[in-house]
Amino acid sequence: MASITSYFLIPIILLIVISIYAKQFAKTKLYFVAKPLTMLFIIALPLLEIREDYSPYAYLVITGLIFSLLGDLFLLYPDKYFANGLYSFLVAHIFYIIAFNKNVNEYSIGIIFIVLIYILIVSKTLVPKLGGMKYPVLFYIFIISAMLYSALNMDLQMDGISYVGIGAILFAISDTVLAFNKFYKKFSFAEPIVLSTYFVAQLMFAMTI
Repeated sequence: MASITSYFLIPIILLIVISIYAKQFAKTKLYFVAKPLTMLFIIALPLLEIREDYSPYAYLVITGLIFSLLGDLFLLYPDKYFANGLYSFLVAHIFYIIAFNKNVNEYSIGIIFIVLIYILIVSKTLVPKLGGMKYPVLFYIFIISAMLYSALNMDLQMDGISYVGIGAILFAISDTVLAFNKFYKKFSFAEPIVLSTYFVAQLMFAMTI
């Protein structure tokens, strides 16, 4: 990674810390600025290295990051636009899934089994609490599980864990904690967990471009 890109990580990390602080201590105005600004900086990260062209993988991941930013903007008003945010992240994950399967020609049954266990545990726990959001949330669980599988399967073919696999695991943790906190039971440190894992996951994806 070029030195200018490495230095760009410093403001990103600072913005992540500010976003977590603002959310945890109800600094609403600061949070409304810091959270989308963090994603803008993460999107800008792979664009700092000027290239003549970007690979199809790069375009797919960048598009996924942009839809994630859109989801973040909707979720600044969760009572009003939670469903819009959910659908934005669905689209983001679809782009990530396509990207992570771009050069894959083998699929691991073992990883499918692990991901299915995750789907069953999360679905069985949340379904009684979802109400009218049952089917959108279940579909979202399926999509993020497909993204998780695609990332881990891609890493398996590369014979080792990479930013893609780490990012996907962190993203799954973030969304799982978010869902449990919203629909199952609220707990005080949910937001720091959700935001830290989410931002680092997106940063990992951006660093693979």
